[in-house]
Amino acid sequence: MSTFKVRVLYDFQGEPGTAEMSVTAGEVLTVSRTDVGDGWWEGINPNGKSGLFPEAYVEKLDSGPPNIPPPALPNQAGWGGSGGANQEPDNAPQNDDDDWDEWDDDNTYETPAHSNNSNYVPKAELYGNNEQNQNYTQQYSYNRQSTQSDAISLSGSTMGDNKGTITKKSYNIFSSAVRSGLEGYILGLTKDSASTASRRWQIYRESDDQLGRWENITNPYTVQIASPKKATKMGGLKSFIAYQLTPSFTGIEVSRRYKHFDWLHDRLLEKFNLIAIPPLPDKQVSGRYAEEFVEHRRAQLQEFINYMCRHPILSTCDVWVHFLTCTDEKQWKQGKRNAERDQLIGANFCLCIEAPEKEIMQSLIEVKIDENIKYIDKMDQSIRGLMNLAQDQQKKNFSMYEREFGRIGQAFAELGSAFEHGQQGMFSKASIDVKNIGAAYSVIAMMFKSQGKIDWEPLYDRLYIYKGVTSHLPNILQMQKMAEQKKKECERNNQMLQMALTDVRRRSDVITYTVFAELSHFQQERDNDLKRALKDFLREQVNFYKKVVAKLEETLDQFE
Repeated sequence: MSTFKVRVLYDFQGEPGTAEMSVTAGEVLTVSRTDVGDGWWEGINPNGKSGLFPEAYVEKLDSGPPNIPPPALPNQAGWGGSGGANQEPDNAPQNDDDDWDEWDDDNTYETPAHSNNSNYVPKAELYGNNEQNQNYTQQYSYNRQSTQSDAISLSGSTMGDNKGTITKKSYNIFSSAVRSGLEGYILGLTKDSASTASRRWQIYRESDDQLGRWENITNPYTVQIASPKKATKMGGLKSFIAYQLTPSFTGIEVSRRYKHFDWLHDRLLEKFNLIAIPPLPDKQVSGRYAEEFVEHRRAQLQEFINYMCRHPILSTCDVWVHFLTCTDEKQWKQGKRNAERDQLIGANFCLCIEAPEKEIMQSLIEVKIDENIKYIDKMDQSIRGLMNLAQDQQKKNFSMYEREFGRIGQAFAELGSAFEHGQQGMFSKASIDVKNIGAAYSVIAMMFKSQGKIDWEPLYDRLYIYKGVTSHLPNILQMQKMAEQKKKECERNNQMLQMALTDVRRRSDVITYTVFAELSHFQQERDNDLKRALKDFLREQVNFYKKVVAKLEETLDQFE
């Protein structure tokens, strides 16, 4: 096929030991193959290196509608990225373990709720036809200068006293405020269907300095994932891996595939854009049925599940409970439809939030936001650095350290053989002692080879969850800033009714309380769960080096 150029939109870290290639945002790649499958392309970077990279992480240089931002970064898992590797095409190979099973029924699929929005543009239309996209852009282009002087009359608006309110509404369907639902929520344009929601969540503010926390989990529970098994369907034409999940609050085992997790993750991202959703494991191009890979994915999914169970909102939301408990095919389909046509998604989720009535001082908000931006950025860099170190150490344990200590053992073994030279059949205790040293170091070499999976790999998997969270938090902070900006625009509008302005301020405060409640939860997780992970790592390190010392002491005791 002919080659073409693409520009990298997002950083991607290739998985060591695979055909994946690490790419950096801004790089220009030459695509050599697009038929790799599973959302992957093959190409050559500026240094001449060839490899695979996620299709969703790049854009063609010679196409794409003007003035349209790149698509949102796919969810990462390392989450290097749920990275573009998590995106699974509809035309996946038949042996793809992530296809929907018999619970999926395309004939009964219903269009998600957001498709009823007049501002919604299907992704296929948005990125599939350049000429058509230009028409969309021209039709809905939004000139900020003209909007500053012009106002749009919203007759019968839900804002204020229902007598009609004059305010500004952006018609730029590609803006973050519109796509996230934030503008509609702040301006009160979204129909309040929260009364039909099965769950409402409370935010508490216990001091002026503390800007909110989620309500505590009243009924904590755990979910264990075990027994991954390879199964087939369609007479063995399609294969997949099924994982068994057992919630402690039911004790009933349910079978889920990676595709089910992927669907769940998409729904969570759509509904909770003010909550940091933990990432899923990376998608694997090859070797997906290897026993070692399946077990590692199980461990990574367990980390995802653990974080979900500890979150006061995510652990109680309908789609998550449905995912954990549904065992009936018809009920699964109905729950799937309900989740996909949920109206309370994006910023509209805040209609389910009961926040403190006290208005937050603007000066305090700005100081706290700036502090958290710096803190999250530093935390994200530190986590990424430690992840790279953990990955490097695991590789060294498996290769370099094992090889070096093996060389030490071989050298002592050869010296012990030399001690036997010239003994003319006589027993040499010295030869035995020196050979024992060689044998001890050979055993230590094998201990190093397997140790990485005991300490460094679990630490990496835990850090992977937090890297995904810290990558999401800046977007949440940006949502709060957009809410404040929209509130200020309304305050500058002299034609807005005072009652409507009061409602705008109140909804902006709910956004702020939600953002700070999520930040508070992250800091709590950092102090508790992440600290436990580091303690577990140190404990395994201590146990390992104790075994090394014990082996050397045993060898020393064999000397006379």
